[in-house]
Amino acid sequence: MKLEYDSKIRKGKLVYPERIIKRSLGKVPPSKDLIDKHLQERGGMYRTSLMLAAIFSVIGIVGIILKIINGFDNLSDWSVYVTACVFIFTTFMGAPMLSMATKVARGNWRRPVSRLSEIFCISGIAGLLMFLPLLWVLPSLEDGRNTLWFYDPGKVPAYSPHIWTSIVMIAFILTALALLWINARPDFAILRDNLKGKNKIYSILAWGWVGSTRQWNSLRQRLSILGIFYFMLLITVHFCLASDFLMTLIPGWIDSLYPATQAHNAIQGGVAILIIAVFIAWKWGGYQEYLGLDQFWGLGKLLFGISLLWVWFFISSLMVLWYGKKPNERDVLQILMFGKYLPVFLGTIFFVFIVPFAILMLNNVRKSFYGPPIIAISVLIGNFLDRYRHYSSAYSLDRSIDENTHRFANLPDIFVPSIVDMMIILGAVAIPVFIILFITKYIPIISLWENREYILYGSHEKYHHTEVLVEGKPY
Repeated sequence: MKLEYDSKIRKGKLVYPERIIKRSLGKVPPSKDLIDKHLQERGGMYRTSLMLAAIFSVIGIVGIILKIINGFDNLSDWSVYVTACVFIFTTFMGAPMLSMATKVARGNWRRPVSRLSEIFCISGIAGLLMFLPLLWVLPSLEDGRNTLWFYDPGKVPAYSPHIWTSIVMIAFILTALALLWINARPDFAILRDNLKGKNKIYSILAWGWVGSTRQWNSLRQRLSILGIFYFMLLITVHFCLASDFLMTLIPGWIDSLYPATQAHNAIQGGVAILIIAVFIAWKWGGYQEYLGLDQFWGLGKLLFGISLLWVWFFISSLMVLWYGKKPNERDVLQILMFGKYLPVFLGTIFFVFIVPFAILMLNNVRKSFYGPPIIAISVLIGNFLDRYRHYSSAYSLDRSIDENTHRFANLPDIFVPSIVDMMIILGAVAIPVFIILFITKYIPIISLWENREYILYGSHEKYHHTEVLVEGKPY
């Protein structure tokens, strides 16, 4: 496939490079249909969804305020709040990894869904705001619990977990926002040149983008670097959350693999929530011409593989505690799996592994428009139950020790959410959804420049008695 490039700059306006593909597409301008679809007046379903998300967000914010007013002294009161906060990071903030991973694999099918994946970066704002109260909830190291930071009074700050987790969290969110903005700059320039009323807004967001060869090369390099940092910070954030905000609160729980397990859960939840977003855009967003079976099939295969990997992480962690058989390790098993939280544990396995494994192994279901979204809902339910059994049990645990057995005197009952807790759960889902819906008014949910490349790198060619899609992978 022979490509010729010609890029010119006139009066600060974007002049799109001509890419002439021999025997097929000729000059391919930016998709006018996609531009018009983004700029058109939003329909009633969008406005209704935005309004409902706003209402539920307000309900969630009221619940958060009521929780803060009640104080931070009782850890068990914050069980559901911590669960809801971490749920944001194990679903919404895992979705952008799909865009980066498939770029590395050079999967051409991912181009129509890559922007949707990256838009989830904006949900980090909600996660950061919900994380801030946890800095007052988590006790300092002065209580004598084991920690990663080897606390020594006068040498290591008693609030080391709070300090380092905050630094990592802020760096993670800033990286996510930078990743979204840099990837959307070419689209902002396209909208700047095709819009009159909001031209100033898009001129600021485009930040001098004119489409020169140097800018395109810089764009790809920066996306690669930011993608690497995003992945590293995703792992680090879950390392800090799982270690300092969970494992250290259950004496005797020593598992070097669990932080990586939670990071894996975030990627699995990210794939699931992205599938649902793609389905909504395909079914009700009017993007049937741009989102096809290839996207659902590709995401379904990813979800199937990641769901299988869940079992490996689970069994690897279970073996350490199961075969160790120390009294404190047996208590950890009772707290997290086989005690009062057994129904939640069984529900987790059913929704997050058994359902995806049993159904997605069927190719007819995996290669369909409706199969992957249904399984994705199951995975999200299982993801929440998994966070609930871990964080709820840790924060509602009575840490008093029986002097005779040197084990916990009382194992925690299942923490039943109050009305305020239910408001917070609702808000933890609604606030990120509201931010995402609102930002799609300004950022196209299908990348204009990547969609153009999607067309340019593919050509339908006759092969014997059928027609096949020939795709180029230049980088």
